[in-house]
Amino acid sequence: MLRLFRSNQIFVAILLLAYLLVIRSGALLGWVKPTELAPMGGMLHQSWFGWLSNAPEISAWLSLALVFLQAVLVNFLADEFRILGERNWFPGLIYGLAASAFPQYLFVTGPLVAVTFVPVAMWKIFAAYQKPNVHAAILDSALWISVGSLFYPQLIWLHLAAFIGLTVVRVFRFSEMVIYLAGALIPLFLAWLWYFWLDQGSMFRDTQWSFLFQFTTFEMSLTTELWLNWAMLALFSVMLLLGLGSLSGKKGIQLQKMVSVLFWFLIAGIITTLLQRQWNWATWIIPIPALAILLAVGYQATLKKWWVELVHLALVLFVLFVQYASILMPFFHIN
Repeated sequence: MLRLFRSNQIFVAILLLAYLLVIRSGALLGWVKPTELAPMGGMLHQSWFGWLSNAPEISAWLSLALVFLQAVLVNFLADEFRILGERNWFPGLIYGLAASAFPQYLFVTGPLVAVTFVPVAMWKIFAAYQKPNVHAAILDSALWISVGSLFYPQLIWLHLAAFIGLTVVRVFRFSEMVIYLAGALIPLFLAWLWYFWLDQGSMFRDTQWSFLFQFTTFEMSLTTELWLNWAMLALFSVMLLLGLGSLSGKKGIQLQKMVSVLFWFLIAGIITTLLQRQWNWATWIIPIPALAILLAVGYQATLKKWWVELVHLALVLFVLFVQYASILMPFFHIN
């Protein structure tokens, strides 16, 4: 199956969509329901998508569309800057699989909407590599992260990764830093101005800023579904660790710098999952764009081996098992 994604032809996107239909089938068919309270979204998420909490079927199909769009963006990002050396659909495939790994990813949440803007911001940062007159790209890299934070406030912490990333890919001058700051503030100011006009300025302030400095309490009920999610998280972590050797050995200064930027986004994304009042698996979608490309780079040679097909099949089956756990466990009398 993986050989189908070795091509960079646009028709492979149809195969990717069919792949997502299969691995997200539980929610799309209405068999899997939301299992935990979604993390609080930002003002735009509450205004535009808040009603979906009462429409899980529509939420599941809309989340499929979002993940497909995100997978395409991640794949185009890797292709545009030749991060893998050869063009293929492996980054999009890995993103689609990882972004369907937890049942909490199967429905629209603030983090799922917000992460759409992460590959766009990374695209702008990569476009600023050692080029003059990239003020627009610098402005846009900050702007898109701030737009995303209007859907999930904790995404604001990714400005740390973006700022450091720009210092990695270029000599980041003071004037460019001012431009970056302007790009970060423009969406927030305009959004506040709009909600202030609607007499909701204080609500905007409380929603966007009040919970940015809270830490996860790790208070969780020890259920089988929880252990399965932890096992899935550990599996992807081990895969990344095993691929570090290949990542560190990559040649080319530009590729090394881009890998460094991806690692900063991965670290900042993980930090966002911890800066919230309660542990919520839905927030782990934030580091996945960077993770997907790093895994594709780390395993690009291995992906051509025959036994990887078996590993991929086992991963897909495990993802489906985790999704259907709430249905299957009662038959085995497991809580």
